Amino acid sequence: MFVSSFLVHCSNPKFSSTSETNAMDPKKRKKFEKEEKEFRKKFKYNAEIKVLYQATVLTSLSMKKFGNKDLPIKPGEMIDVIAHPVDDKIICRNSEGKFGYVSTANLEQDGSIYDDVGDECIYDND
Repeated sequence: MFVSSFLVHCSNPKFSSTSETNAMDPKKRKKFEKEEKEFRKKFKYNAEIKVLYQATVLTSLSMKKFGNKDLPIKPGEMIDVIAHPVDDKIICRNSEGKFGYVSTANLEQDGSIYDDVGDECIYDND
């Protein structure tokens, strides 16, 4: 499964942006709500925002220019993945609450974690 190759860190998944923003201070919550509103308008995204997993941006990232719908990212930054990959791009959110596309080529790969394995499945790498 494609998702598992980019899974770097998986904490308890956050199931909606609402539950996450309620725990923030009022100023930060307002900023996140504004970013979410702009994201929904720009991307025509009507579904509930769910964090699928978190990923880490390559520490060797040298990209400085980003497109209109791209998420400006920093080397080594941890980002929330909101939507599965389409055309090698995923929709992500950074720690500032901004949303945008991130190329999967700009993310660290960690093939040692399998998020699609049930409790009774055993991978035999030998």
